Amino acid sequence: MKRLIFLLTMVLIMLSSIVAGTLAMYTVSIDNLAKGSVIAKEFVFLGEGTDTFQQGLKISPNETVDWQFKVKNYKDQIVSETDMYYKLTFNVQALTGKKAIDPLTVTVKDLDGNILNSVTGVGTFDVLGEFPLAVNGQEKEYLVEINWPGDGNSDIKYAGSKYGTMINVDAAASQIPFASEPENPPQGNKVSVRYETTVPWQNGQSGPYQYEYKVTIINNSTEPINSWNIAFYLSTDRLTSAWSNAKLEPNLPSGYYKFINPGYNNPTTDNILPGQSVSFRGPAVGMGTEAIHTVTVGGSNISDTTNVDLTCEFGKKSLN
Repeated sequence: MKRLIFLLTMVLIMLSSIVAGTLAMYTVSIDNLAKGSVIAKEFVFLGEGTDTFQQGLKISPNETVDWQFKVKNYKDQIVSETDMYYKLTFNVQALTGKKAIDPLTVTVKDLDGNILNSVTGVGTFDVLGEFPLAVNGQEKEYLVEINWPGDGNSDIKYAGSKYGTMINVDAAASQIPFASEPENPPQGNKVSVRYETTVPWQNGQSGPYQYEYKVTIINNSTEPINSWNIAFYLSTDRLTSAWSNAKLEPNLPSGYYKFINPGYNNPTTDNILPGQSVSFRGPAVGMGTEAIHTVTVGGSNISDTTNVDLTCEFGKKSLN
């Protein structure tokens, strides 16, 4: 059987807005470039396509709600012809234009009740899985549990329209294990990316909100990243340029950004040495509360990688 190494990347956006003590709605969609599909909460790593579903949820302090979904490597009679590995990345953040509900905890479990990962407030975590090669199709089911512990003041503090939480989930599948790392690996993945934003401001009463962003790429590996580049998606906020240490590629599809090294012929800016980092910043339009997703980092001496440790921090007074 011929093995073809491929990467199936599905961008699953679960929008959970919490307003006046209710978790009103989350929406799930798959990017139209993805090789996969979502049908009735079944994530299938086969073919190309786009599917969506919606489900209403309500939550209040001292309450827990949950929902389930499956990951499958088959559809009807078609079964993947190789070992299949997948990674689910959960990014819990403030809803665009709002503040996150700090006590909210998002936990992912298997159906035996084992906790696979969790975050309280805002943060990012991964869940890994695999389907060994087999004649019959396989599936794994997950439970996402959302808990709002009550402390007597939660209703008052988080009531109104200023608070909301968004859950972004990126799902990627590959014939190469995501967990295959060298012995004694550095902390985290080989590449870390940090995306930071300032508190937004408005020029005039009717002008759009603006903010400043900063992107930092950290090389955790033992090899340099020469002539680096980084690409990612940002659905609502809009980055308009890069002031220094990077060049924004022009004429890209809406919501897709690619930055390349500045080409100064300077190793400290054009390359990222082991254990070192590069940063760039610039202006943007929006509230600055949306996380970047589907991040890839590459260089002239390495292939693009999606195995990135991503951190997003919003609403800072200043960017150091």
